[in-house]
Amino acid sequence: MSYRSILVVATLLLLAAAGFAQNSMLRGKVRGNNGTTINNASIELRGSTGAVIGQAFSRNDGDFSFSRLAAGEYEVLVTMSGYDAVLQRVELRDSMRVSTASDVTSEVVYIEVVLRPRPETPLAAPGTSFAQDVPKVAREAYAKGVSRLREGKSDEGIALLREATSEFNDYFDAHLALGLEFYRVGKDPEALEALERARQINEKGYLTYYTFGLVMVRQQKFRAAEYAFGKAAEFNDRHINAHFNHAVALIEVAMRSKAPEEIPKLLLDADKELDRAWDLSEKKLNTVFLQRARVHEERGNKEAAARELEKYLKAEPDAKNAASVKEAIAKLRAKK
Repeated sequence: MSYRSILVVATLLLLAAAGFAQNSMLRGKVRGNNGTTINNASIELRGSTGAVIGQAFSRNDGDFSFSRLAAGEYEVLVTMSGYDAVLQRVELRDSMRVSTASDVTSEVVYIEVVLRPRPETPLAAPGTSFAQDVPKVAREAYAKGVSRLREGKSDEGIALLREATSEFNDYFDAHLALGLEFYRVGKDPEALEALERARQINEKGYLTYYTFGLVMVRQQKFRAAEYAFGKAAEFNDRHINAHFNHAVALIEVAMRSKAPEEIPKLLLDADKELDRAWDLSEKKLNTVFLQRARVHEERGNKEAAARELEKYLKAEPDAKNAASVKEAIAKLRAKK
């Protein structure tokens, strides 16, 4: 396997379906530091290498959940405009318990995430940046649909969300929730249809663009992904993964470009986006080192790439991809 392939496997956000096994669930709640719940916060679930596994946003008193998860270590990144981002690590174990009726019950882990407002940013009430007057019957169908999705009942949830949009066709939250769920279960055409309708209703919804970008990555359409992640970062400058994934997409476009004159600009923009993600994460998003290594390697500076990989190993000494990274370092420094 080549160095480039190793890094792509190690860090590219390919949303591996293998990360979902029918066993554990992660539930959580987002609160402000004053104790009030926060709705519409963006929650991203990532594997130990930083690859995005799932995305949700807090609803109904700040609640969120991810179901059908395999045992292992995860990172939960929570972002909300006007608040400092929070990165929280969680471990799901194989502690399956069996009832007297021999039913296997999965482990459910609960976490609470506390967001602190940024003092220099005047805050609007959470979730009020785009408000709609939604008919009661549509709101009720939407609430039931989100509840079913939280319980892992995808088909029921989708049916109820469709009911909500049939009652009120301009229901932004319902179309976005459909797009997120279709994306999660791998139904890309349906996801894109729902996301496009959400975009038509609210052209500045950053989650719409961000999720569209994830779909494009899965389809290996990196120019479209680059545009979408760039728009998501534009509409929510504090969304760490919008900047990070924008950088990854820019690198992928540069690697595939047949126009040599555009490559330096693409890599420079990727550098800037990586710096922004690094700063927003308070210098905790160590997968930035892996992507910086790819930028240096594309520029032909193999020694600089090797040093970035060494920084990653220093920050993540127990990383599961450590062997692959060490192999990549050796290849970068190997004499021809």
